[in-house]
Amino acid sequence: MKKIVPDPPALPQHATAECDSLSLDRAATDRALDFYLLDSKPPRHVDSATYAIPDSVNLEAALAQASDLLRCAGASACEAGNGLSGHARHLVLSAMHLVELAKAYVDKSLDGLTTH
Repeated sequence: MKKIVPDPPALPQHATAECDSLSLDRAATDRALDFYLLDSKPPRHVDSATYAIPDSVNLEAALAQASDLLRCAGASACEAGNGLSGHARHLVLSAMHLVELAKAYVDKSLDGLTTH
């Protein structure tokens, strides 16, 4: 049988074992550092966004839409929290309160806008 690719040069036995252990240590170190230091999700590009907001949208319309979305998110969290108990309920209801706080800031911004 003919081989197309020649065999690599042979290393002494002790050099091969040392090389293998060093490469295994390096690979394990790289995996551990990647796990703890890198984000598990790839960065999201603007081009691949699920929803594209047109540049022509005015500030008042954007804030009104954000207020409506926050109202819906708060209502969803409230309903989800009602079916839970314990720590999970506390987490969902705290998310609901954060949404309500964000909605209050958006509504306050809407109140401060001068309408044309």
